[in-house]
Parts: sequence; C-alpha cells; structure tokens
Amino acid sequence: MPPDRDRWLTLTRETWNERATWWDECSELNAHSVERTADLARTTKALRLRPGATVLDAGCGSGQFAVAFAELGCLVTGIDVSPEMLSRARAHAVERGVSVAWRDGDLAHLADPAATYDAIHARVSLQFMVDLVATLGEFRRVLKPAGRLFASVPGALSPIYERSWRRFLEPEGAAVNFVTPWELEALLVELDWRLIDGWGEFGQTIDGVANPLSARVMAGRDRRLRQAAATTWAIIAE
Repeated sequence: MPPDRDRWLTLTRETWNERATWWDECSELNAHSVERTADLARTTKALRLRPGATVLDAGCGSGQFAVAFAELGCLVTGIDVSPEMLSRARAHAVERGVSVAWRDGDLAHLADPAATYDAIHARVSLQFMVDLVATLGEFRRVLKPAGRLFASVPGALSPIYERSWRRFLEPEGAAVNFVTPWELEALLVELDWRLIDGWGEFGQTIDGVANPLSARVMAGRDRRLRQAAATTWAIIAE
C-alpha cells in the first residue's frame, strides 16, 4: 500500500523536531571542519554557483549549507519540514549576518513559480520523501532550464542505513524510503534528467559513526560497489 502522506509528514516533522538540538550541534562542528571547505568548494563548482545565483536548499535542516551559500553571495531559499530546525537556521543566519528566505514546507508541493532557481541543493534529504517522483517533478518545475541539481543519499551499506532492517518489524516506526544512489540515478534518467557527475563520501556520519569501508579501500572498484559502500553519494543532474 502507498504510504499515508499526512502520517508520513507528521512523523517526519516530529522526528526532526526532536533531533534538532543534537543535529544542529553536530552540523555546526562539521561546518567549520577542513573537510567542509573542500566539500563546499566542489559542490559550488558542480552547481556553477556565482554571486546572485538563486539557490533552493531543499531539506535545509539547521541551515549550515544555506548560510554558506548566502555567504558566497547567492540568493538562498531554505525549506524544511521541521520548525525546530528552521528556528536554529534563522539564528545562524542572523549570527553570520546573511539573509536567507526560510520556509516550512513539503518539497513535493513547492510554492515557487516555475523556473525560479539556478540550482537546487538536496543533501541527504530525498530518502525522507513520501513521494520521490513528485518531489523530483517539483524540482524540475522550479529549476531554470540550464539549472543543476545536487542530490545525495546514503549508500545501501552506509552506517546511516544500518538500522534499515527495522522497517520489517516496525513498518510505522520511520518515515524513510531508503532510496539508494543507483535507484536515484535510474529514477532521474527515467524522468529525463541528464546525469552530469557523481562522487562518494566515505567519512563518518554527522553524529560520529565511522564507515568501515574507506575511499582508499573502494578506489578502483565497480561504481555500483562504491555507491553501496559510500556514507553518502552525491549526484549532479540537469
């Protein structure tokens, strides 16, 4: 049976409201790490961001990436389903002296006009979508014709998905679709997106859980194996 959309959204909102404090603390630490500098530079280049570019941070959480894009001179909108996350995001924007348009909302039903954004940044958020096809359709609608999408999801063996088996015992216990990188790629192609680039990140999760499979160990392996092992796998599409 298809998931109950209202129940899914309610559970997602409640879950991330409860997690907001520790998520924000971990995100703030990561935002000032050496790894983040390189990550942000690669993401910015892949999305072809420049001062004045319009960016949607889809599933912005407590706002660290949205704030970073705003500091680069982008015009940023951050959307999340959790009011508690957005409260922290607003505070960070004020602290850093940047302006971001924050909105509470469902990514499958965006209020923006067509062709609003130069880029969409959906980092580790699509696995929480009740209707992934509708969400990608909305991304296509609000993205400008030459715009690009950054989307990342965990690999099948990622420590982020280490409790995915619990869905068989607790089918009502989590609002997660467990999409894998190759499934997302195949879905994007089926929906007429063009894949531009992709890469894996093999570090620890945001709360410090290590990935037993490293980039060094997986170097040179089949792409599907690298996607499965990645803590998160990023996809660039247009």
